[in-house]
Amino acid sequence: MTSAHKLPHPTSKAVPGWLAVPAEGDRAPVWDTPVPRPADSRTPVIWLLGAHGGAGVSTLESMWAPAADSQRGWPSAEKAPFVVVVARMHTVGLNAAHRLCLQHQAGEVGGCSLLGLVTVAAAPGKPDLTLSRRRELVAAAAGTSWHIDWVPELLACEPTELAQWTPDYTPPPAKRFARPLAPTDAVPGSVAAAAAEIFAAAGEQWRNRPGKP
Repeated sequence: MTSAHKLPHPTSKAVPGWLAVPAEGDRAPVWDTPVPRPADSRTPVIWLLGAHGGAGVSTLESMWAPAADSQRGWPSAEKAPFVVVVARMHTVGLNAAHRLCLQHQAGEVGGCSLLGLVTVAAAPGKPDLTLSRRRELVAAAAGTSWHIDWVPELLACEPTELAQWTPDYTPPPAKRFARPLAPTDAVPGSVAAAAAEIFAAAGEQWRNRPGKP
């Protein structure tokens, strides 16, 4: 049966306190078989690991053609196990993302490669200073990070209606003094910028993978 499993706690080496391995119940499972996907779906280049429910994975999966939802587990059985952790920009989301980053640092992810952290705005405007500082800490643990701005129009869209980023995506020309295009007509700027950089990072990881032919 297709499933994910929990890796046993490592005993071969001590983990520094500041890199403490999350308790077993706080770790994401590791897929030992391919992540379940529709038979006719594309092969993902990037895997989106939601740190918690409501992180924004479904929306990003709809807008990023090369990406797919890892269904809350590390996709270790995939040919390209390149992962970004996705979290909402709030305390619960950042704490959950931090645990996943620490799990990766401890080597309990089945050989997956962590490309970085993606935070998704939880509200309009600038976040609280405490949250911003907390994000800096989590981003440091992730190594690289991207932020998706608040896009209120997304609240009124079905995922299948959204414009999609592909590696050859070119945004429609902007008209002077015009309102930004709806996310059904153009990929929002922060979404497109993050996608391009993450795709490039995945490509670099693929080219530099150990044991490549």
